[in-house]
Amino acid sequence: MEEDDVKSTVSTEDSSSDGVDVDAPRIPPVQVTSPTTQSITKRPASYYYTVAAAILSILAAANPSLFISFGGISTAFFTWYLSTLEAAPLLTKCVTGALLGIIGDYGAQWFESKKLLELRRQHHIISTTTSSWKYDYQRGRGIMMENFLISCPLQHYGYDLFERMLPIEGGSEFYMSFAAVVHVFFDCVVLDGIFVATGILFGGVFEGHNLMKYVLPNLRNTYFSALRAALITDLSFAPVEFLAFRFLPLPLRVLSVNAVDLVWNGVVSYAFHGEVENVDM
Repeated sequence: MEEDDVKSTVSTEDSSSDGVDVDAPRIPPVQVTSPTTQSITKRPASYYYTVAAAILSILAAANPSLFISFGGISTAFFTWYLSTLEAAPLLTKCVTGALLGIIGDYGAQWFESKKLLELRRQHHIISTTTSSWKYDYQRGRGIMMENFLISCPLQHYGYDLFERMLPIEGGSEFYMSFAAVVHVFFDCVVLDGIFVATGILFGGVFEGHNLMKYVLPNLRNTYFSALRAALITDLSFAPVEFLAFRFLPLPLRVLSVNAVDLVWNGVVSYAFHGEVENVDM
């Protein structure tokens, strides 16, 4: 008799616990991987297209006559751009860098939305038919203003300082190649370390975030991961940057590096935006 009571009690507890497990929706915890390693280890096809575009831009800047066969429109545009660059170098570089920053951030936002949607689908958080993506104009405006007001002017005067300290033109072939390597090193290590910090700080402020509550904590949390992503991207494009520093005149180096920065801006923007936004799934 006592065994029957015990069995009935155990079965009642099991059924009640089973009832709780059945009724309660089970959503497995979402494990968000680090965006910097996720986005770099697997390179998208656009990475290789951007490398090709950067190389073509360097060739076009070095010898525009090679590309006359593409039509008079492209040649006329390139001639107009060179004349504008000569008349107002700083302003032209800032406008170009701001536009390329928007394009890079657009790609980063698109990639973030695809990764976030994939995570939600895997864990059945939303229906696959309710997916939509809207471009964050406030974030794009922040990236554009930071490039226009901070990064591009710093890049312009930084390259000028590199050239005064260690001129590339003049001397033997070995010396010019060595000087170009030194320029690339300081650009990737020194300037990009500053660009990552200014991108997080001023970009966050220009986006309208609170400095103490959001921007500074985001700087502490994402700076080193974003810097790591930037250095890995720089290492991938180091040969292209070497060609730009070695063979292009000083006014065209910012333009060629900005073409490479299409990928750099996207990776870095994803590094210090994606990790924070993925938490808010």
